[in-house]
Amino acid sequence: MFAFQLLRYMKKTVDTIIRLCIFIVIFIVMQIVASILTASIPFGDEVGLQRLTTYVISMLLTFGALRVYDRVSAPKPMPIMVSRRGFNPVIALWGVIVLVALSIVLNPLERFIPADERIFDDSVWTLVNIVVVAPIFEEILFRGKLYNMLCVNISPLWSAVLSSLIFAAIHFEPIVLISGFISGMLFSYAYVRTRSIIAPIILHMCNNALAYALTILSYNEKSLLELVDSEAYFLIIYVVSAVIVSVAMVGVVVRLVRVRRQEPTA
Repeated sequence: MFAFQLLRYMKKTVDTIIRLCIFIVIFIVMQIVASILTASIPFGDEVGLQRLTTYVISMLLTFGALRVYDRVSAPKPMPIMVSRRGFNPVIALWGVIVLVALSIVLNPLERFIPADERIFDDSVWTLVNIVVVAPIFEEILFRGKLYNMLCVNISPLWSAVLSSLIFAAIHFEPIVLISGFISGMLFSYAYVRTRSIIAPIILHMCNNALAYALTILSYNEKSLLELVDSEAYFLIIYVVSAVIVSVAMVGVVVRLVRVRRQEPTA
């Protein structure tokens, strides 16, 4: 009996690793293909439009390739959950508060961790890409597809952890390895809690809109302490934010563990 359970566990582990590797390979290959396809298009000075076009093509190719993989590997793949519950205002407000608190907690680290040196202009194309298009595609891809792919063999908690790690890693920025992972866990919670991809898309849009606004207004060049201009207020704000993030993450983990007990995925 023990040997059978061990064999079954090993089989699921190997299958999970294979699924992760396939997703990563498909994602990277389609990024390269999209870059090649758009390299010869004359965009002129419209750098934002070029990035938007390349991004959309890469995401469409990635999603299409994953659909093909689903049909080959699983006759009945888990569908992406969509419902009106995704418009839950309580989840949206909770998520925004936690994301703002997270940005405050990570603010001091930006002085020590190298930031992304890419310059994002204030064109309408860049705004649409970062605030609208990217959240839609990335949530469909990482929560709707990758999370569901992993849930075939492992618990919702580990599916959220692994999909959030990959989500953070693809942004190629050290500070995002932290913020992206925590944000990914929050987005996964919103997806599971509402059983709708709409909720994490809304949270992702709010998060990107905040980050983009801070970048354009150059507030990210100043530390929170410099903006507040008071060590006492800074300490209060920082401690409260740290508590909010910590409590939220504990709640996310507890919720995902309970989902496993109530809604088996295999």
